[in-house]
Amino acid sequence: MGVKSDGSYGVDADLFYSFPVMVDAAAAGDGAGGRGSGTYSIVAGLDLDTDTATHIAATTRRLRAELDDAIVIDDSLPPDAFDDVIDAASSSPAAEAVPCRGEI
Repeated sequence: MGVKSDGSYGVDADLFYSFPVMVDAAAAGDGAGGRGSGTYSIVAGLDLDTDTATHIAATTRRLRAELDDAIVIDDSLPPDAFDDVIDAASSSPAAEAVPCRGEI
């Protein structure tokens, strides 16, 4: 699921990335497609093979470069110009709602 990184697996903490996550069954609703509170956690400690770790590192570099390029488009903007937007997007109720189907 694409979520804001907490630094897991070497992905910069301010990037959104697709991580393996666990959704809290109690928060997931009735297990029949209901919407819960969106409580999730990034699965920690998975053993990554060399190819996967290399792919994650390359993707992180590309995402970082894209974010940096977006900020440089208008050099009158400070480097943290989008921090409020990113924080608002990651804390909005829509970002927290996680539809769930079946058993977890």
